[in-house]
Amino acid sequence: MYIVLAILIFGLLIIVHELGHFLAAKAVGVRVNQFSLGLGPRLFGKQIGETDFCVCALPIGGACVMEGEDEASSDGRAFVNKPIWARFIILVAGSAMNFLMGVVILVIIVLNLPGTTSNTVAGFPEVLGETNGGLLAGDEIIKIDGERVIDPGRIAYLLSRSGENVHEIVVRREGEKVTLENCEIIPRDFGDGAGLRYGINLAPGGDGLGDRLSYAAKLTAENVRIIRMSLGDLLTGAVGFKEMSGPVGITAVMSTAAKVSIGSFFNLAAFIAINLGVMNLLPLPALDGGRVLFLAVELILSPFGKKLDPKYENYVHLAGLVLFMALMVFVTFNDIVRLIKG
Repeated sequence: MYIVLAILIFGLLIIVHELGHFLAAKAVGVRVNQFSLGLGPRLFGKQIGETDFCVCALPIGGACVMEGEDEASSDGRAFVNKPIWARFIILVAGSAMNFLMGVVILVIIVLNLPGTTSNTVAGFPEVLGETNGGLLAGDEIIKIDGERVIDPGRIAYLLSRSGENVHEIVVRREGEKVTLENCEIIPRDFGDGAGLRYGINLAPGGDGLGDRLSYAAKLTAENVRIIRMSLGDLLTGAVGFKEMSGPVGITAVMSTAAKVSIGSFFNLAAFIAINLGVMNLLPLPALDGGRVLFLAVELILSPFGKKLDPKYENYVHLAGLVLFMALMVFVTFNDIVRLIKG
């Protein structure tokens, strides 16, 4: 049941993304030839008006196939014949829909929480006394090792990132910013069955509608920041490609999260939705962001009466797609190996 639920949500994320492209295309008058869930050979579907709505054989994505999207066309409603602003709207609409979906999920989650949490230290476990590494009750934690604390729930994550127990922490104490250098905060087992913790109890946050919506905004910003940090870790080698996950791995993680709690499941679903929204706008070939980059080049060249040959752009995106598919095969293989090893 949990696996089915994870697959349904994963499929919904794809549908929402492609629906963003579809609705934007229709809004600016572009002909959509096919709207598919999955890629590759068509399995079944139904023609509705000018669009073939179908399911395809490879369950690794979806597509909103527009007239003149990858080739020249004499059709006035073709994507390639629309002005730059219209194509830009179509290209970013998919990511915008994913991002919006993530935000909506987070708002629903936050509105149903018993309460929110603040960045302010309420106290410490009795065994630590009145301080922990120099932190005092009443301190508002602003930064940890140079990273701003956006979501109080991520304080433990920020403390664990360096792998060290000594940190630089910036707090607001009695209205003034104070930098605590060489602040030693060691994860411990406090004997309460909660496992290793950092021993920082946080005060509750506001409980009004505005407070909760503000908290949802913080969670959204935190998810974007985690994506940025993860990409940085990947580029610097702190995280290897073998640790990446594809659809199989993500479905397995979502299934595990559903077993923990429905809240954990939808928190992860929100993160993945926001992740898809951000990652698809990276300026890489075959991604929406790569196509936006070519629009920017076209915009720069247009005052000089020059235009990129669409076939060269298509070659770049095709090469990117081949590399993307190779990466998908690699991460899917790793996902399967991890599942087998348990």
